[in-house]
Amino acid sequence: MIVTRLLAGQVDPDQARDQAREILGGRRYKPADVPRPFEGTLDWLGDHLRPVGDFFSRITESLVGKIVLAALLAAVVAGIALLVARRRAAGDAGIGAGRGRAPRDESRDPGRLEREADAAEHRGDLDAAVRLRFRAGLLRLDRAGAISYRPSITSGQVARRLRLPAFDDLAMTFDAVAYGGRHASATDLSTTRAAWSRVLEQAGDR
Repeated sequence: MIVTRLLAGQVDPDQARDQAREILGGRRYKPADVPRPFEGTLDWLGDHLRPVGDFFSRITESLVGKIVLAALLAAVVAGIALLVARRRAAGDAGIGAGRGRAPRDESRDPGRLEREADAAEHRGDLDAAVRLRFRAGLLRLDRAGAISYRPSITSGQVARRLRLPAFDDLAMTFDAVAYGGRHASATDLSTTRAAWSRVLEQAGDR
């Protein structure tokens, strides 16, 4: 209406501008005042985090800072990769243990002990050969069910369990070498090797 009257020359231009300013200044032309409950908190965080942001900005703007930042990032990535690899390896080990048998205790393998006894005999350590072959024999008796082997078992206990003269001779030689201070001889080695064959055969027949 104001525009029509203005064109017709019936309204003063100054008066029209005042009326237009008054209309545009009304409430319907102002944005809604929406409540912002976190405005104070966000302003506080912005004020306190601004120094941190400025610090990183200064670092990234310099060559040395970029190198240091890249090195730290590489270290973090390497650490994460190492952690993942360790977890994966632990998981694979757990799966393997669940699927198969536990690894064999090499120290309780009579075949291995007998090979070590042969090696000790070849290098001249006859005392070690006697001790290793005696332990291997006890483990074979355990596998045959003749005794229940344990690291603390004594030759006397085995002798009372087996009641075999051939083992009594073996036990006497072993005790003399292992505890009596007597050095083993080549004859002891050949004698004990033959005696163990008899003991295992006789214990298996029971």
